[in-house]
Amino acid sequence: MQLKEKEPEEQVEVLNGGAEDAAPQNGMVSNNGFIGEQPPLDEEELDMFGNPIHFEKPSEEVSGPGNTGAYGGAGNPGDNGDIYDPMKAAPGAYEEPAPTERPRKLTQKEFFQSPRNRKDRDRIIISGIVVIATAIFDIIRVDFWLSALEKQIEFVNNLAETMGLEEYVIDTHKIMTTQVIFSVLLILLALGILIYKSRVCALAGFAIAVVNCVSTFVQSGSFKFYWTTIAFGYAVVATFSFAKAWKDYEENGDWKKEW
Repeated sequence: MQLKEKEPEEQVEVLNGGAEDAAPQNGMVSNNGFIGEQPPLDEEELDMFGNPIHFEKPSEEVSGPGNTGAYGGAGNPGDNGDIYDPMKAAPGAYEEPAPTERPRKLTQKEFFQSPRNRKDRDRIIISGIVVIATAIFDIIRVDFWLSALEKQIEFVNNLAETMGLEEYVIDTHKIMTTQVIFSVLLILLALGILIYKSRVCALAGFAIAVVNCVSTFVQSGSFKFYWTTIAFGYAVVATFSFAKAWKDYEENGDWKKEW
């Protein structure tokens, strides 16, 4: 059986005239005739509805006094306009300190506690504590020896009265009273050094300690009160050094170097 030769399908030429001159090959309906001609696209971008979109170019001058561009800041006089700051935009909301304004001045107590005065502070505190401790120790020491040698002192006093040697009588009450007064004086001088950083108290205590140390060595041939003398010596050096630093802080205005 011989098959009939299949004729080639006619190619439909689609003209520019519209959809009625030709039909689609796949049997689907073409809608080219309903859309119409499309206008050429412009250089400007279009939105989804075909409307042109216009972009505003930002201001080229982004810095400078009095700038009020898109990115020019708040536009305040003297504002560089780098970043918009609402605190600067609101009048009276923020006030920068003047360039010549100094930070708050430290009090003498705060200045004494600052780390810059650590060396002088340690010497003043240690010397004051040593003086107070030695003054209290002297009271305890004198009272202990007077109590321990009470019988011997009483025997010597009775013998001196019997022989008529009044100058050799040992007055234990006078000795104890003198020691208490002397120790209290040293404690008061030490408190003046600790609280007021007084150079007068340091010099007075050092002079008293030196005189007492020399007189004790002349009478008994041994050095005593040397710890008090050394402590007051450190106090003299420390108080003068601190007074110099405090005066320099007040006069030169070393305000920013607080700590």
